[in-house]
Amino acid sequence: MGISITPQTGCWLHYQLKLRNMTLEPVARKAGVSQNMVTHFLKARKNSEKVKKAFAEVLGFPSFDAVIAASRGKEAV
Repeated sequence: MGISITPQTGCWLHYQLKLRNMTLEPVARKAGVSQNMVTHFLKARKNSEKVKKAFAEVLGFPSFDAVIAASRGKEAV
């Protein structure tokens, strides 16, 4: 199922939402899942391609690979 996130990456994603004055709700709505599922994703308890895609779109990245690269301070290749 592609890239799994770490709890540290989950914290970074949550921080990025806070920087944009956003909650988990737009991510959950875009992914078609519950906010609880998004929370489990951020804590690295669940993996979901729908949530990955939703995070990329909500945060303005072209892909989840680009999100991961940004979380590591790099550009996506």
